[in-house]
Amino acid sequence: MRMSHLQALADIVLGDPEALARGFHEIVNGIGTDFQTEDARQRIATAVAAVGMSIDPDGFRAVCARLAKAASTPHPAFEPVCKRCGSTDLSRDASAVWDIDGQRWNLCGVYDSTTCQACTSESDDLCDWRPLVSVNRQPPTSDDAQAVSQPENETHE
Repeated sequence: MRMSHLQALADIVLGDPEALARGFHEIVNGIGTDFQTEDARQRIATAVAAVGMSIDPDGFRAVCARLAKAASTPHPAFEPVCKRCGSTDLSRDASAVWDIDGQRWNLCGVYDSTTCQACTSESDDLCDWRPLVSVNRQPPTSDDAQAVSQPENETHE
């Protein structure tokens, strides 16, 4: 059993509506959870919600509403630029694993080193994040786990 699951059990025993609502939010949104099936994730989410509602319905609902509002609030967009020359032509190497169930590549790691294609500089600290004014998004992080698009010549259904 993972440590986070033990913490969830402790939160249930202690009856903390804040911790239960945060756990529910993370489970529902798939943040840091690794359930074997979607059905298992749904069952755990239902159980955590039931416990939260039975312990402190108003507190649980209030925290859930606050977390949902925070998740839907747009974040300012950023753009990485080279600290040495100011170019936006930057790249990083990454690795991906094939998801047989989802039939797609899933990004499993982005390496820290960034390379500027304009001035050929390379460093773990090469990016200067500058805000964009027109788009609202969060700046990417090196440990984001996102799906990688398949090349156009591959077709899997």
